[in-house]
Amino acid sequence: MNETRTHKIVSPAEAQNGLTSPSAEISALRKDDFDRDVWCLMGLPIDIADIDRTVGMIEDSARSGKRLSFITPNVNFLVRANKDKKARAELLNADLSVIDGAPLVKMAKMLGLPVSSRVAGSDVFEALRRRPSFGGRKLKVFFFGGREGAAEQATNALNTENRGVEAVGWINPGFGDVESMSTDAIIEEINAANPDFVMVALGAAKGQAWIEFNRDRLNAPVTAHLGAVVDFTAGGIERAPEWVQRSGLEWLWRIKEEPALWRRYFDDGLALAKIAITDFAKQMTGAKELAGEGVATTEPQDAAGNIVVRLSGVLTRHNLRGVREAFRQAVSASQDHGAKAIVLDFAELQAVDRAFLGQLLMLEKNLMGAPVVLQIAGARRSLQSLLRSNNMNYRLVNARELKILDKLPVQQIAS
Repeated sequence: MNETRTHKIVSPAEAQNGLTSPSAEISALRKDDFDRDVWCLMGLPIDIADIDRTVGMIEDSARSGKRLSFITPNVNFLVRANKDKKARAELLNADLSVIDGAPLVKMAKMLGLPVSSRVAGSDVFEALRRRPSFGGRKLKVFFFGGREGAAEQATNALNTENRGVEAVGWINPGFGDVESMSTDAIIEEINAANPDFVMVALGAAKGQAWIEFNRDRLNAPVTAHLGAVVDFTAGGIERAPEWVQRSGLEWLWRIKEEPALWRRYFDDGLALAKIAITDFAKQMTGAKELAGEGVATTEPQDAAGNIVVRLSGVLTRHNLRGVREAFRQAVSASQDHGAKAIVLDFAELQAVDRAFLGQLLMLEKNLMGAPVVLQIAGARRSLQSLLRSNNMNYRLVNARELKILDKLPVQQIAS
């Protein structure tokens, strides 16, 4: 492993101070994951947020210090999540997931997700740059990674313009694994620069793994892997014209600029075709607007040590308030009482949409790392198929085997 690295911390004299308060609207967007307007696209969480909303959340995070690790899923994200459980967990653990890849936008629209357009990481960063300084000082960014010389050039480019972002440091960690790029010296160097935003550029898989490995060690409130942004900012690689971006062919332009990318795009294209033929095609047969009423109830811990959430009727974006609260209470109860499992009783559940599946992903996220198993009981075959085609391979159990006590008092939550 090569631990050679180059770096620079911009001196305090080169930086300014202070952040403005964002609108109350942005700061009150959500209190926890269950407040997110998040949907499920082929197993990926997708937040319904445009560029303005994403920029507002970054601004709020920088002002308040509340952590915001965000991702911009494209085809490569989907392929990796389907192949690698660890990669899937890293993506699921992000605080915000805004859709990037043009093929994913098309798939989302076909499946009924209310997305309007791509939210590319490059566009988000450009919007941050165009904004006025945040109440007296610019948003402070630290570049980690990128091709040789790119981070330094991006730093110089940002700091010669008088716009909304300044670079307070950069590190090129060279080559190596995630652990060798995560030494105490490296993390201390990043933290010493006091950035608002650590922008990582190590290649999508390694970059996301690095963020996950170091998320509790970094002081910066905002983190994201936006590899191409460093090159675009440095000026070494030209971004596609807007008409190419709108056409959905930006990947061809990227190959023109970076020929080595052709293999990744080719492999991802083949993998996407397989996903489309199998899992996506299955979902298209049931992709329709659902109507009906639904109920979610959370029960106290049963004799087997399970927290049971009973779901019934039709649960969609129109009646998820009860689901959000039921899942929130189930997580809290499992933590308070040391439950062995959270069991979702699907016996009376007729149909769900992808907004419900988004909440189910948030439940899974909130149980990550906890000694609590997520189980599904009594699901009809159509719902089992929907879960499998979204890479949601939860343990399916027979409700009778759980010895659920039907006479336990129930707290019902109106949907």
